[in-house]
Amino acid sequence: MSVPFRRLALGKAPAVREAIGRVLDSGRFVLGPEVEAFERAFAAAVGVRAAVGVSSGTDALTLALTAAGVGPGDRVLTTAFSAGYTALGILRSGAVPVFAEVEPGTLCLDAAAAEREFERGRLAAVVPVHLYGHTAAGWPRLLEAAAARGLPDRRGLPEGEAPEGD
Repeated sequence: MSVPFRRLALGKAPAVREAIGRVLDSGRFVLGPEVEAFERAFAAAVGVRAAVGVSSGTDALTLALTAAGVGPGDRVLTTAFSAGYTALGILRSGAVPVFAEVEPGTLCLDAAAAEREFERGRLAAVVPVHLYGHTAAGWPRLLEAAAARGLPDRRGLPEGEAPEGD
């Protein structure tokens, strides 16, 4: 399954465009009332309760794991083939990355390998990495296996909505 590259069409979300302009005009890119206004506008545009602007994907991953209750000593499953920043985000949350094999055709997390890791020991979360336009192999299967074990899933998405590419 291929994941389409997503581009926020700001024409469909003028409030987001205006909020970005106010942030740029203010010169304050970290915290402050204009960044808060942007976060509210962005959340409304994508249909979620809240959004938080962060400086990097690593910070976003760390924050998401922490918000999901993942912490020191927890084990988080991820792919063996990813930028080091995936593991760094896991480490920054205090957790320990557990690496699973990838599918040769997509280089994304292999669902069967992930299931073997589920059976080996307690995991607090799974961080699949979608890569080169491919979703992590067996994404629905991964979600089912994670849900069966009480792991957090897709926090922030509207109820019943799956990420693009599901």
